[in-house]
Amino acid sequence: MDGESRYASSHDNAHLRPLIDLTSRPTSLNYLREAWRRREFAIVVPAQDLRAQNMDTTLGQFWHLMNPALLVGVYFLVFGVVIDTSRGVSNFLGFLIVGIVLFHLTQRVVQEAAVSITQNLGLIRSIQFPRILLPAATVNGQTAAFVPAIVLALLAVLATGERPSMRWLLLPLVLLAQFVFNFGSALISARIGTAVPDLRHILPHLFRLLFYASGVIFSVDAFVHSFAWRRAFALNPIYDLITCARWCLLGQAVDVWVLAGTVAWSVLMPIVGFMIFFRSEQRLGA
Repeated sequence: MDGESRYASSHDNAHLRPLIDLTSRPTSLNYLREAWRRREFAIVVPAQDLRAQNMDTTLGQFWHLMNPALLVGVYFLVFGVVIDTSRGVSNFLGFLIVGIVLFHLTQRVVQEAAVSITQNLGLIRSIQFPRILLPAATVNGQTAAFVPAIVLALLAVLATGERPSMRWLLLPLVLLAQFVFNFGSALISARIGTAVPDLRHILPHLFRLLFYASGVIFSVDAFVHSFAWRRAFALNPIYDLITCARWCLLGQAVDVWVLAGTVAWSVLMPIVGFMIFFRSEQRLGA
């Protein structure tokens, strides 16, 4: 077969290939497969953003350590010294450190995910890709930014007199539970944030209220005596995660309701988040 014949044959075969309808909705399984195939986007992009953060400041990347340390210092001064909410907690500084670091990790993830679609409209309208990668990149980036804070928290807990025990080995499971919970929360936040742009202004106030409902700065066991209200606290996923982390590092008591809540939220939230996000994925940013 000469060159002209081979060209004609390949040209005919090209016409026989089915066209891909970019407007059709893939199955959820195929969608997840495509997202996994392009997972580098959700890893490389946040890594570059993290490297670029604070480059115009004197301390640079050191602010990833300074910000949580300053937060802990302010809250300890106000609630540990001035107001004294340390009742029932032997190691209040360690108690406060664990609560603040974990709470602000979830807060940053949800708030940044709320604008992850609207801030990337140009990219969405230029390239066909699974849009779930945008909130996924937010989760990865914010988690990576808080790794120094988590390390600092461990060192600070040791400095307050706590000693490692077998419970510390379970902390990665708690952090994994928070990661998947944050991922599901990010998907929901990204979906709502696209439909309601004002969400980014509302979330800080909601998290300010949630801050006091999560036992970050006080012991629920010491201040809340009603059994019904304690069960209500156990419905709060952030409270459950923080309490489990405090059990791992500080030996704080944890009941079966909190454990059940941690497991349930870490399993259900990514599933519910994916269902909500995937249902309207093609309309996001369109």
